[in-house]
Amino acid sequence: MRFSLALLWVGLTPLLAQNTQLAGMQQDLAELRTEVEKLKLENSDLREAVARQKAGQGQSASSAETNAKLRAETLNEVDRRLKQQTADIDRALAELTRQVNAALGKTTTAAPVRAATPAATAAATNAAPAALDDGFPAEMPRTGTKVRVKSGDTVTKLARLHNSKAEWIITANKLSSAAALRADVEIFIPQADAAAR
Repeated sequence: MRFSLALLWVGLTPLLAQNTQLAGMQQDLAELRTEVEKLKLENSDLREAVARQKAGQGQSASSAETNAKLRAETLNEVDRRLKQQTADIDRALAELTRQVNAALGKTTTAAPVRAATPAATAAATNAAPAALDDGFPAEMPRTGTKVRVKSGDTVTKLARLHNSKAEWIITANKLSSAAALRADVEIFIPQADAAAR
């Protein structure tokens, strides 16, 4: 009987070893299942994060598109206002030209109003404050430029800087003398060649 028990033991030993291996494999399989579940959860989290990111990009693209439209509308409005102001200036220049010509005794025919050129705008800005029958000497130019007097400026210095004459500046600005010039005051400087510029 001992012998049969020994044989039985020898026969069962491989089975016990296989059972031990099987138990280890089952434990490994359970761990693998746990890992697979973790990976599934991570995958699901990543998909949700990607979906949120895509949705955020869609919103930011829509926001950028809205900003671009607003900028375009603003630029169009600025352009419209600029054109309106240019037309107003053209009308004012045409009226000013008509008044100057009327004061000079010229008859004018209605001329089409053109867009103001920088030279025309400069000429209107540089126009003298009075017409020919203003009591000023005939040799004194009626064109020139306006200048804001700075501290240290003198009539002679301004005349030399702007190709004018001291007596013209005194007369045009109705100064009692050259010493009457004051800083931070805008004055008119007659220039014989202002129209040629």
